Amino acid sequence: MSYGQADEKTRLRKEYEEDALDHIVNAYGCNDHAKFVKSFDGKSEVVTDYDPMKFASLRVFMLSKGTVLRDPILWIEQLIVTLIFIGFAAPVYIYFGSDDFVGNRKGDVSVRKWLANQEPKMRQFAMIMTTLSSFLLGFYTSMAVARWWVIRTKGVGGIKAATVELEMFISQMVTQEERILDCIRRYGRTSLMLVFLWRRGQLGQQDDLRTNLVERGFLTDEEATKLMSWNHCLHETIWAWQTGIVTMLQAEGKIPTDQVLNLLMERCREGREAVQCIHTHVAVRIPMQFVHLLGFLVKLHNFVLAMIMGILFGAAVRNAETIICVQLFARTLLLPFLFNAILLINAELSDPFNGSSSDFPASAYEKALDKDCRGFIAAAQNMPDWITRRTKSTA
Repeated sequence: MSYGQADEKTRLRKEYEEDALDHIVNAYGCNDHAKFVKSFDGKSEVVTDYDPMKFASLRVFMLSKGTVLRDPILWIEQLIVTLIFIGFAAPVYIYFGSDDFVGNRKGDVSVRKWLANQEPKMRQFAMIMTTLSSFLLGFYTSMAVARWWVIRTKGVGGIKAATVELEMFISQMVTQEERILDCIRRYGRTSLMLVFLWRRGQLGQQDDLRTNLVERGFLTDEEATKLMSWNHCLHETIWAWQTGIVTMLQAEGKIPTDQVLNLLMERCREGREAVQCIHTHVAVRIPMQFVHLLGFLVKLHNFVLAMIMGILFGAAVRNAETIICVQLFARTLLLPFLFNAILLINAELSDPFNGSSSDFPASAYEKALDKDCRGFIAAAQNMPDWITRRTKSTA
């Protein structure tokens, strides 16, 4: 082997070792597992990004910020289930060794004999309820995640795409007047922010609405007054202003062809359609009867499981069956915890605009939209020389 080949192998091995070390540090390091930003009202922190490797390693046991573990409802439900478990385990433990009856006449069947006869049936019943709850929860979760993804991609993503493309096409083919381009950016950002304000119940409070829109630079004072004059589905109807800009440019003769006009009008239509997509998915939820039945079934499963496992736990303690005791208690803790957590996550996913910690990061999204619009304009103003020369020569 030549010296050159040996040096190459040494270099590749060193790079591999460095990559492996970085991979390990990324998975087990003490750096934050997610990036958080303040919500636009400053009342909570929302997640903008996270590191999947942290959740794929044992570090997952040390993470709680931004997760369902921070939800107090989860722990209240778990406490209730545990109390039910203890409430049924204690009597069985007390009377297990006695000859007290379980039947119509004293002495018919002892607690010990009754449990020995009924234990297989109770376990079978608990397994049936667990299987049914798991199936329906999986179906519910798939629907909730699918709706959340549509809201994010076709809804929020659609607003951004329509605004950015409208700005890009107008700046390239129609006009580079700063006032027009600035209004397109602001109206697109306003449409997005109005969705958050709508879901947080702040549209009816005109002072708060003016504060959120004017002082944050989304609208001028005159525009805010005009916006509040009709006060109906503001996040969607504001796209009439975008359409009005295109219509104004057409009336001024700045749009060169009908094809360009159709292109710009199509972007206005897509922006309004994206807002309607959000409105539909947020305002029209999964059928209430299904969600009620699922929640009822899950809570019933948790209570029945706690009762059955508690009864069996009391008997197992009397029989000094340590491993069985651990299994019974662990099953009582884990399954209700998991089912309740899935229900709570799905409830949060149903409306990612209402002010919870799992919301979309409104400020990050609207700032990104503004930067992207400005970036396209800056790119058009700083094209390579050969493009600029050929454009001028054909103008």
